[in-house]
Amino acid sequence: MRISALFPLLLLSACSSKDTATPVETGIPDSGDENSELPQTDTARDTAPPKSMAPSIQSCDAYCEWHDIGDTYWKWTVGCSVTDPDGLENIWNGSTTVSRSNNPVADYLVACNTAGLCTTGFREETNNILCSQANSYKFVVKITDWDGHESLPYEVVGRQK
Repeated sequence: MRISALFPLLLLSACSSKDTATPVETGIPDSGDENSELPQTDTARDTAPPKSMAPSIQSCDAYCEWHDIGDTYWKWTVGCSVTDPDGLENIWNGSTTVSRSNNPVADYLVACNTAGLCTTGFREETNNILCSQANSYKFVVKITDWDGHESLPYEVVGRQK
């Protein structure tokens, strides 16, 4: 009963304070002024490119080294550090294209884990990608996430360890 008795007083108080209130400058023209223009909308948000949901490759290394455990051979390793706006658990896999003198030599699958590391490895003789000529090979890596977004290509020159 007490609250219902106060409610009409609150309404009456709100109405009377409206009459004595000082207007606040908002920067928006009064709609009653026929010479006023409507404010310009903030177009920066409208024209900004959409945020990419694709994974991003932070760094990569492609190197060849002598593998001397068990079978001995020259082994290539390509390893990349990646991120994804949807989280590292959303990173799926990728690929690398090896080229020499701008001619593609081979493509390899790159496997990724939930720590943001993506790697592949292969023997020198698999596609005759010689370790003695490591710096003449270019590796272009792309990573895909589970949503089907693909990273921008990341290029790295091979090296011998």
